[in-house]
Amino acid sequence: MCRSKVEVEEPVSGPREEEWKEAKRRCRLSDDDIRMAKELGFKPRSLIKNIPSPSQKWKAPVREWVRSLHAEKFPSRPEKASITAEPPAQAQSQRSQVIEFRNPDHPWPDRPDIPEYVPDDLPEFEDIEDMDEFGGMGFRNHFDPSSDKEIADENTLMLRRQCLFRWAAQSIARSASELAEIRKVAAFGAVAQPLRMEIPRFREFRRFRVSILHECADLDLAVWTADLGQLMQLKRALQRGLSSVQDTPYGGVAHHQVDLHVFEAQSATYRGGLCIFGQCPKPGKRECLVPGCGAQPFLQQFEKYRFDPARFQAAPKVILFDRASGFLVRPLKIEDVRRTRTFGAGRDEDVPF
Repeated sequence: MCRSKVEVEEPVSGPREEEWKEAKRRCRLSDDDIRMAKELGFKPRSLIKNIPSPSQKWKAPVREWVRSLHAEKFPSRPEKASITAEPPAQAQSQRSQVIEFRNPDHPWPDRPDIPEYVPDDLPEFEDIEDMDEFGGMGFRNHFDPSSDKEIADENTLMLRRQCLFRWAAQSIARSASELAEIRKVAAFGAVAQPLRMEIPRFREFRRFRVSILHECADLDLAVWTADLGQLMQLKRALQRGLSSVQDTPYGGVAHHQVDLHVFEAQSATYRGGLCIFGQCPKPGKRECLVPGCGAQPFLQQFEKYRFDPARFQAAPKVILFDRASGFLVRPLKIEDVRRTRTFGAGRDEDVPF
């Protein structure tokens, strides 16, 4: 949820015009935005790394992020209203694009067919020379193009990961619905949309510009609560929800893989993220040093992060619980999928993937 670590521009003797031009093009920045970024000490590659992915539409674009940081650091030098103001037509268009999915039996907008995943068996080696001849530890050389099977297997793993996060979202929503102060729970981001094809971060595919399905990096949930003083109860509900998806055919979900965005129910205002630490503040954690973090126990604030309400409002969402209408997804049913893999001479072991 938070921005990646910002790299500060180091003094250099020569200009980096080409890098700045690339950052300007990819981040859609104006000359004034570039000036502000330089005054803030950014490197061009730092701006590029902070471009929100298509599944992170609730994050502010780099240009708005830079402008807000500049306004905080240089309050005596306000920006022109025309720079920050959103055109009324664009704002109205974003509001009209709100998409919500509600289906108690299958709340998700798509139902992808997940093929069976059968990993390749690793060969046995009698000595180190045989291993070296094969390529080391039995893995293929990453300098070779990916085969059709490897591409298909990777797409299968991406679908399984999304399915696992969807199971977790439904289970967490049911646990949260047991708390009287929770008014609504919704999933958004990559888990709430059909996976698209893209060139991934994995070297073996990126090297040859091979597209595979998008990877769900984490589970994004929005929770509207009427009492911010009960966040510890919400943390416990999160743990209860995750407990049912720790031993599934597709693996398990850890608490740090869930980003729970907390909203105030009365005003629908974003207030921060649910902290994953067991105490607030936790000694020795630099995350707890962010201004405003922990002012409300277990309500985490993120350094140099600006929530964009307009983009969040327009992002497709899957409603999992809504107290006002009495809507709640059905109890979770995890398919009984068993996978086996042979290790050595005829010994089978269950594996999660």
